[in-house]
Amino acid sequence: MPAVRRFEPTTAPTVARVRSARFAVLGLFTLMGFSMATLMSRMPSIRDALDTSSAQLATLIMFGALGALVGLLVTGWAAAQFGTRRVLGWANWGVLGAFSVIALSMELPSPWLFAAGYFLMSFSYSFINVGMNAEAAEVERHMGRAVMSQFHATFSIGLAAGLAIGAGASALHVAPTWHFVAAVIIMTIIRFAIIPAATMNGMPSEDSKAASIGGPFATAKQEYRNKHVILLGILICAAAMTEMTAGQWLALSVVDDFGGSEAIGAVIYWLFVVAMVTVRWLGAPIIARLGRVTVLRLSALSVIAGISIFAFSPTPWLVPLAVILWGMGAALGVPILMTAAADDPKHAAARVAAVTSFSTLAGLFVPQIVGQLGEFVPLREALLVVAIASTVTLLFAQGVRGAGQVRLRRSKRTRHATEHATVGADTGTVPPEHYDKHAPANEDASETSETSETADPTATTPGETARR
Repeated sequence: MPAVRRFEPTTAPTVARVRSARFAVLGLFTLMGFSMATLMSRMPSIRDALDTSSAQLATLIMFGALGALVGLLVTGWAAAQFGTRRVLGWANWGVLGAFSVIALSMELPSPWLFAAGYFLMSFSYSFINVGMNAEAAEVERHMGRAVMSQFHATFSIGLAAGLAIGAGASALHVAPTWHFVAAVIIMTIIRFAIIPAATMNGMPSEDSKAASIGGPFATAKQEYRNKHVILLGILICAAAMTEMTAGQWLALSVVDDFGGSEAIGAVIYWLFVVAMVTVRWLGAPIIARLGRVTVLRLSALSVIAGISIFAFSPTPWLVPLAVILWGMGAALGVPILMTAAADDPKHAAARVAAVTSFSTLAGLFVPQIVGQLGEFVPLREALLVVAIASTVTLLFAQGVRGAGQVRLRRSKRTRHATEHATVGADTGTVPPEHYDKHAPANEDASETSETSETADPTATTPGETARR
């Protein structure tokens, strides 16, 4: 009973309560990465158990994107109406149910049951994304300093750990069904244990009646008529493809095109993740020195080089080099573009929402393109569509400078809003309406900082996006 009282909702948390919430939210991010990697690491086994072709698998993956899209429309409204504590609890049950349905679909087997489970999983992930990001912002506000990057770093740690365990389970010939069941039971228990600590208040918002259904589409409104926003949206589709396709198809291609085992495929994807996360950690000084346009172009060149080597390599020994270049190039595209969308503080929320919606919609058509091409050419050659998309980024990278402006001076508060704008790099975004609400209270809105060219878009880290 004392433990329950200790984590009762409060609007005036003590220092100890904030510290507990911080570690609990770090746990939520870690579990999210681990959960996503658990499924992705066994994708070859899923494909074989369901006896599907590349095109059929692409259709099944599309249901996950649909689940994420539907969730995106209602998560902000649900969090405001019911509070993050309830939303996180309900979503935890959803993930448990989704993994159970997916495990059952492999035993029957039933591709359409898998599609239903994948839809439910992505739908539930949307609620966890919003809940944990909102609570991370709340912790940050009470701490009085920007620590969002720490939360998203633990997502990547969880992702790497999940891939490593998935590779080990595959090498030991553990059936995916038992792997999934064991993993989701452990994750569910841990998540339920830490949700009370993670949600300091977690109650419905006082302005819940103002919350509306529609997510970024409702927030963006007139921004879809802005040519600069449309350009950023197209570029973010290309950037999202670089990460999304790796999570969905990289391990499968290693198995099908290079004759590797599922465990080797998981290890290769692990290399991609490590390369991407490393560049994100080191990205801020690079961008400060070279500028956003140059870094975006170099990122596109790295992706083109990596995927080209992967597609045409005459030997498997070049595959690690290829995926490292690919991962390095995938690291900074989405964060930079999210930051560019938030350059104008008056329109930051709406423009970030509009650009985010482009990234979400990419999840609907990108798997179909790769999967359908995989019916006619080797899967690794089908992935060249990502190189084509990166060529578009290379040609139009100047779009991140802004509409006719090379440099924009911004306040600390605006830069903080930009940091929250970039959380879509890995795990989805805090609804734009939360940006100002959760900004650290001790930052002076009138104090200016460095230019947008040197702002840190790496405050948050990756991808989903398989998600995605």
